[in-house]
Amino acid sequence: MQIRVKQNPEEFGKCGCGRSPTGKCCGWHALTEDAYRVKLSEWEFEQYKKQAQETWGDSCTTGKGE
Repeated sequence: MQIRVKQNPEEFGKCGCGRSPTGKCCGWHALTEDAYRVKLSEWEFEQYKKQAQETWGDSCTTGKGE
């Protein structure tokens, strides 16, 4: 087994198939095209929710606060 890390540590864990939204391998290379689209949509929705929480986390519409 060849270890690429010795050549370039920045390459460790890098996505080789181009499907990972983060650039690091997340195992999506084995998914069918339909399953990949579902996973990507779910990931994008989770990112949207995180961003919304960061933006509106203290909003009066969240039910949090005083």
